[in-house]
Amino acid sequence: MNPNADAENPISFEWNGDGDHASTEFRKPIRGGQSAVIADTPVNRLYEGTDGHYYTDCQIRNRLRTERWKPCIRQRAPDRWLVETSDQSLLLLTPTDELPAWAELRVDDRGARVVDTRHPLPD
Repeated sequence: MNPNADAENPISFEWNGDGDHASTEFRKPIRGGQSAVIADTPVNRLYEGTDGHYYTDCQIRNRLRTERWKPCIRQRAPDRWLVETSDQSLLLLTPTDELPAWAELRVDDRGARVVDTRHPLPD
């Protein structure tokens, strides 16, 4: 984090205990991953976590709604989320518009999610 770069943007924090968790501001093009991402994929935003994983806004919303994660702080400029995970560790989520080569964006009846293709699926 560069304090000088962040100082150029006004910072606001919000406590998100009211159920309004995921950003639906706009859709950015998503680059990278296992295959080209379809333009109309229902993903408003992708986030990179400090745990090395990538998350869609849908995944974040579902984990907050089911209380697997608890919201701590949301910073709006630049947009960042700090959440407490079910194992009581902190996870910082920052927006990104690129997926690494090992990631794949999948959409099904549960919503859009990022899948790590480096590991085989369990039997």
